[in-house]
Amino acid sequence: MKTTLRLLPAALLAALAPAAWAEKPLALDRFYISAGAYQADSDADARIDGDNGVIGTDVNFEDDFGLTKDRVVGRLRFGFLVGDSQGIEVDGYRFHRSARKTLDRTIVYDGSTFDVDADVRGELDMDFASVAWRWWLPVGDRDVWGLGLGGGYYRVAGNVSGQGSLNGDVQPLDLHESASAWAPLIELGWRHAFSESTRIYADVAGVRKNNGSLTGHIYNLSLGVEYFPWRNFGFGLEYGAQRIRVEADKRSFDGVLNVHLSGPSAFVKLRY
Repeated sequence: MKTTLRLLPAALLAALAPAAWAEKPLALDRFYISAGAYQADSDADARIDGDNGVIGTDVNFEDDFGLTKDRVVGRLRFGFLVGDSQGIEVDGYRFHRSARKTLDRTIVYDGSTFDVDADVRGELDMDFASVAWRWWLPVGDRDVWGLGLGGGYYRVAGNVSGQGSLNGDVQPLDLHESASAWAPLIELGWRHAFSESTRIYADVAGVRKNNGSLTGHIYNLSLGVEYFPWRNFGFGLEYGAQRIRVEADKRSFDGVLNVHLSGPSAFVKLRY
């Protein structure tokens, strides 16, 4: 009898554990990983000043260097819950484009001059990743609202190469500038479950850095729908828009970069 009484609390905990596990809101997953493709329509403007005091030209990578305005990039996202209403989410993508074009106007980039009819190659690289701890507040049986706090990492790099002039001397030039930083991140989110297999969601996020040699901000908006024909495997469609501004104030160069990205994403998602 005493043995039975000693085992009763453990038996009760074991019986209650599945019930507690099942209290997760219908609109959330305990663990998920999604991978897909982002059809990004881009518009990037930059000005890179030289360390010789020469102010750079405002250039558009698509118009001046011939980069295409849209490109498919890979995207990866995963997250998991800690308990029933908190969890971690990680998101990231890499954006790279390059093209060659004959200039139709004179451009000053990083203190060097590329004249009209110069054959130049332009490249633009951008990496972005975020990690945030999210708190979710259930509203009814099918909706949750969330607040996320964390950090965002961004790296941008521009490269221009071709025949140009530096201090009056015409020569082949290969100019590369890059900058990267971590910054505080805040996210707001909403999830609605129509059923176990169909959901919609919306997210707004902002990254901002106001001090140091690299400052700037990134704003992101996304709207999406998910469908799970199988319990643990499904598909999703999402439309996203990003606004990125980076200002550099370094010993080697000063500059400003503005990038607008927008477009649809399609992905597959594994959940548990």
